Amino acid sequence: MSFLGRAQYVNGQLAPARDTLQKALAAHKSDHLARLYLGLTVARQGDQQSGLRDIQAGTKGIGDFLNYITNSFSSMFGQYWDPNGDIRKAASNNLALMARGDIDWPTFFSSSEALALHFEQEPDRARRQEEQQIEMDRRR
Repeated sequence: MSFLGRAQYVNGQLAPARDTLQKALAAHKSDHLARLYLGLTVARQGDQQSGLRDIQAGTKGIGDFLNYITNSFSSMFGQYWDPNGDIRKAASNNLALMARGDIDWPTFFSSSEALALHFEQEPDRARRQEEQQIEMDRRR
């Protein structure tokens, strides 16, 4: 459901995206990416304050998840997740912007969507990095 809702959002189908993302979150409350996209959807539909709560929760959840992976599994696969901290920095910057309260919405939408996209791509990127490292180690 989360994938469908995110696709609907990206394609500008905000009403169906909202319904689908709400269903996804009802089934998986800890889906931080779905929560972020739900917040973006609600905010784009005009309810910026309600949307902001979900954007904030999703953004914080993404940062916390990456911290957990990189710290708890640092000697294993965690070393390949967000190795330069770029995603976590973007999340932190967005959280700081929300805390200040003076939001330039077009810029904020753009930075939140970029954060979501990078987080969405991170598992595949980390897996490729890990596979490359394994292959390099095997050749030694």
